Amino acid sequence: MDNSIDIYEKEYEGKFEWRKPRLIFNLRELAEITQSHGVNPIAAFPSLFVPSSDNPLGALKYSILMLSHEASECYVLGEFQSCVLVCGAIIERVLKLEYLEKNQKMPDDREWTLGRCLYKLNWSGTKITQEIIELGKQILDPRNSRAHALLEHSDPQLSITGGQERGIEVLSSGHYLIEPYRGDAKMLIETTFKILALLYLKES
Repeated sequence: MDNSIDIYEKEYEGKFEWRKPRLIFNLRELAEITQSHGVNPIAAFPSLFVPSSDNPLGALKYSILMLSHEASECYVLGEFQSCVLVCGAIIERVLKLEYLEKNQKMPDDREWTLGRCLYKLNWSGTKITQEIIELGKQILDPRNSRAHALLEHSDPQLSITGGQERGIEVLSSGHYLIEPYRGDAKMLIETTFKILALLYLKES
């Protein structure tokens, strides 16, 4: 048993320990681009904290809050494709929550994806403004590219190298840190937390 623990400790050190300075850098950057809301979403958006509810609206609120934590952790850990996907899931839930709070149910039984919510729903009488719609549209294409492998079909080599917005940092002569989809994740998490702040930011 002790030997197996040593094996996994070494595995951890080999895969993760060297990344600590980079993770701290990512955490600092996350705080800057989300105005610190991404560091502790529950403190920023307490109205979303619903620990127990039989109501779908309460479950949606809690889901949005938990996913905001996941998006932030993905960003800090450098899991940028996952961050993109989670940001898309957050905003889809936000739109459904705000529509349901006004209308009690969706217009029909069709699947209401992020794109259909943005382009097809009637937002009159809700808290969803044109500014929020435009911000949501910025999330749609990068999210769809990762969710549905669109780039893999349109430009296979670019998808393999990490997209046009990948991160590249020179560590030393001949050594580089390549971070696929870092730029997409940075834009999406900034936009996601802008939307969350517009709707749910704790009033001072």
